[in-house]
Formats: sequence, structure tokens, C-alpha cells
Amino acid sequence: MAESLLSGRVYLAFDDFSGAAKHVLHLATCNGAQASPVARATVETQLSAELAPFVQIYQWPDTKDAVIAVATAELPASQRWELADALVAALSRANAQSLTILAALHLPYAKDGGLNVFYSGLNAGAAADDQLDVATLALADPAWEIKDPWLAALLHFVKVEQWPHTHLLLAKGYKPGRDLAGTYEAVDALAKALQIFTKKQVTVDLQEVQRELPREKVASTAGDDHLTLLYH
Repeated sequence: MAESLLSGRVYLAFDDFSGAAKHVLHLATCNGAQASPVARATVETQLSAELAPFVQIYQWPDTKDAVIAVATAELPASQRWELADALVAALSRANAQSLTILAALHLPYAKDGGLNVFYSGLNAGAAADDQLDVATLALADPAWEIKDPWLAALLHFVKVEQWPHTHLLLAKGYKPGRDLAGTYEAVDALAKALQIFTKKQVTVDLQEVQRELPREKVASTAGDDHLTLLYH
């Protein structure tokens, strides 16, 4: 992948608690255009052939902005740290302008009276981009602890590298449920928050979400504690 692919603003989603963020970025448009997938061979120029199958990269035309979707649900536990390290290294090599992570996590007591989406920034200068609105959304409580093992690994390397400037948009998430109601709610909140955060440069057609996101019975899963973000 040409390093310029990741030199702009990069938006990242993984398999979060509500299964929401990937849907938001899949349906997001930037200045009215949808992102196009990058060829696997191009992805493998930055990630090893072993790690590339767990990552999809999309790029919006006429901008340097890109989307990274990580299949953490399929990623073996033994490769979590390796992939997190490789992605942060790729962003550093490309001198990415910023990284924005979207996720719907288990926030049992969080409430802001609005969208229930919370903002957090990492690394000096994260709030310096005048094309992003980092002031409107409620702030995440610094006492919250990330329990998702892959996200924790990614943020570890972001802090160690002190790069890139990183933003987190964290929605109060719920288990998807039998009719995916939890996913719909989180998608709606994250989509609206993303539009606020980007000053409507990136938008999501919520009617298209209703058409594209399947309402299907989802088998309940046990042992979701590793997907949560809890209070201390």
C-alpha cells in the first residue's frame, strides 16, 4: 500500500460489543462519496500476509482519508498484539494526520442525556484539528478501563509511540439481541456522533442503515466480559 493511503485522517472500527461501528463506517460517505476497498495485495505491502486477511482498508476518493475495518472476532488471541503493533507502525510510517476509533462498548452507568456517545483524545495535538469538533460530545470518564483485549493492545501501542493523534468515539452499547435492536441503537448514535465530530464532512444515511442492516435472529453468546469497558 502506498504510504499516502494512510497519511490523512484514518477511521477505524472493529468487532465491538454491539457490532455497530463497522456498519457505520461501511455506510459513511465523505463529501458525498463512498469509500472504495483497497486490494488485498496493497494491504499486504504494509501488513504481513498472515495478518492482512483480518484487515480491510477503504479509501474515499479525492481525499487522503481512509477506513480500516478489523475482524477482531476472527483474529486468534495469539495475534492480537502483533496486529495492533503492525497497524500502529503502518500509521506512524505514513505519518497519519489522525486516527479516529469508533466503538459501541458496554457502559452500564454512562449517561449524558443526549446521544450517549463519549469522546476521548490521546497524544498531544489531538484536539488541534479545526476541521473536527472535539468539544460538543460528552467526555469519557478517564477512570473507565478498556476491557476489550484488542482495543487495549492498540491503545497501548498508540500511547507508546505517542502517535498518531487519536480520537475515540465511544457509544453506550447493548448486546445486539434477537432482532439486532442493540446494534440499530448503537449505529444510530455513532452515526450522528460521527457527523457532529467531522462537522458533517462524513455523513451516514440512516435510512440506508435501516435497509442494509439485516434484522435477523442473533444467537446469544456467553463470556462477553472481555468486550466491555467498565468503571473502576
